[in-house]
Amino acid sequence: MTQTTGREPDGTVPTGLKREAIVPAPSGATVRTAAPQGRRPRLDRLDRLEERGYELLARPWRAEALVALICVTVFSWWVGRPSPWWDEAVTRDVTSRPTSEILDLTEHVDLVHASYYLLVHGLLGASATITPIRLLSVAAATVTGVLLVRLGRELGSGRVGFLAGLLWVVAPLASRYAQEARPYAMVAMMATASTLALVRVCRKPWRRTRWAVYGVCLVGLGLFNVIGLTLLASHVCYVLATSARRVRLRWYLSAGLAVALLSPLLYFSSQQSAQVAWLPVPALNRLYGFFQAEYEVTWALVALLVLAFAGIGRGTHNPALALGLTWSVLPPVLLWTVSQVHPLYDWRYVFFTVPGTALALASLATLLRARFVVVMLLVLTIGGAHMQSVYRWRATGHAENLRGVAEVIEQGARPGDAVIFLPSSRRVVKLAYPDAFTKVDDVALAETGEQSDTLFGVEEPTPEISKALRKVTRVWVVTSNARLGETAQDKPETDKERLLYDHFRVTGMEDLGSYQVELYQRSSKEAGIVTTGSASS
Repeated sequence: MTQTTGREPDGTVPTGLKREAIVPAPSGATVRTAAPQGRRPRLDRLDRLEERGYELLARPWRAEALVALICVTVFSWWVGRPSPWWDEAVTRDVTSRPTSEILDLTEHVDLVHASYYLLVHGLLGASATITPIRLLSVAAATVTGVLLVRLGRELGSGRVGFLAGLLWVVAPLASRYAQEARPYAMVAMMATASTLALVRVCRKPWRRTRWAVYGVCLVGLGLFNVIGLTLLASHVCYVLATSARRVRLRWYLSAGLAVALLSPLLYFSSQQSAQVAWLPVPALNRLYGFFQAEYEVTWALVALLVLAFAGIGRGTHNPALALGLTWSVLPPVLLWTVSQVHPLYDWRYVFFTVPGTALALASLATLLRARFVVVMLLVLTIGGAHMQSVYRWRATGHAENLRGVAEVIEQGARPGDAVIFLPSSRRVVKLAYPDAFTKVDDVALAETGEQSDTLFGVEEPTPEISKALRKVTRVWVVTSNARLGETAQDKPETDKERLLYDHFRVTGMEDLGSYQVELYQRSSKEAGIVTTGSASS
C-alpha cells in the first residue's frame, strides 16, 4: 500500500493542512481521530485542490507547457497594433537588405546589433514586415518564461519556477519589449539561458558539456548586446556563494574565455560610440523608475520583497531570492553608475534583468500557500493592466506614430507629388512603410541607404534639390519635434526649408504627436494653413 506522507510533490511540508489528533487508546495502541469539524471541510477541499495542482505541475514539462501557452497568448495579443517607432523602422529596413549589404552597413553603424540583423534576415528573408519581426521577440520572450520554470526546478523547487514564469508574463515591461522588433527580448532570453546554465554547472561542475553550454550562452548574450555581459556581476556572486575554490577558478576561466571571444566586437562597437552620444547622464529617477516600471505597482513590489526577506529561514526560497535580486539589481546599478561618466544607460539596455525580478518574487512560492500566491498574482496583474493596454495603443503604444505619417502620405498623395524630409533622418518613416511613398518622388535623395551603406541615404546638394522642386506643384514635408540629443539643424536642412518657404505655401498640416506632415503648394493664392483636420487638399 502507498503511504501518504503529507508532503507536497517537491518535498516541502505545507502549512495549514488538516491535522489529525493522535490520542492513546485504552490498550496502549494509538488510533487517529478526526480533528473537530466546523468550517474545516471547506478548507479541506482547498487543500486537496492545491495538492492536486502541485501534483499535476510536478510532472515533467507540464508547468513549462502551461507557462509557454500563457506567454504566447499574452505576448502575441495585439502584437501588430502599435505603430512601430524609429528603431523598429531601422530593423525592417536593414534586415531587408542582402547579407553583404548588412555587413557593409555595420562596418559604419549598428555593429552591436549585427548578429540580430543577420538572424532576422536569415529567418524571415528580405521581405519581412514589422509584425513578423515582432513575433520573433514574442517567441524569445516565451522561451524566457519556459527557461524560468526550468531554472526554478534546478534551484530545487518546481513551484518557484512556475511562479517565476507567471510573474514574468504579467510584468507590463515584459510585454512592451516582447512586442518590439528589436533584440531586447532575445537578450533577456540569453540572459536567462546563461543563468540556468550557470546553476546547472555549479550543481555538477564535473560535467564538461555543461561548462561548454554555459560559455556558448555567454557568447550568445554578448552577440545580441554587449551590455548584457554586466550579468556576470550576478553570476560571480552566485559562484562565490555556492561553489568551492576549484569551481570558482573554472568559472573565471570560462567567463574570461567568453569575454575574450567577444573582445573584437567590444572593441569595434566602442568605435561607433557616436550612436549613443545622444544619451544624457541619467538622473537617479531613471534608475528607480526602471524598477517601478517593471510591475507598475511599486507598493506591492516592495511589500512582497519585504515579506520574502521576513520569511528567510521560515520558508522563503533563499537561493531564488538571492540569485534573483543580484540579477535584477546589479546590472542596472552598474550601468547607471558607469553612465555618470560615459552615458550608456537606457531602460531597454537593462531589460534583461526583469526575469531576475520575477525569480526574486517567486521565492515566496515556498513560503505562501497557493491561494495567497494567486492573490499576489492578481494584485500584480490588475495593477499592471493599464500599462499592458497603454503599450498596445495604436498610435503611441511604442511612443511614435510612424504608421499614421505613412497613412497621411499614402491617402493624400497624387502622382507627381514630391516629398521632403526635414531633417533627412525623418526618412525613417519611409524605411518602415516604403509602399506608402510609391506615389511621391523623394526629390532630395541621391543614394538610398543600401547604395550608400548608411541608414537614411545620401541627399543631393541644394542646387539639385532646387532644380527638382521647380518641376512639381505639391510637396509633402515630413518633420518632427527634435529628438533627444539633436542639435540645431545643419546648413543643408536650412537650405531645404528656405527653398520651400521661397516658392511654396503651406496649405495643410496634420499633427501626429511627435511627427507632423505638411502639404506645400506652388500657388500665390494660397496663404496660411488650412486647418481642415487633414493634410490633403
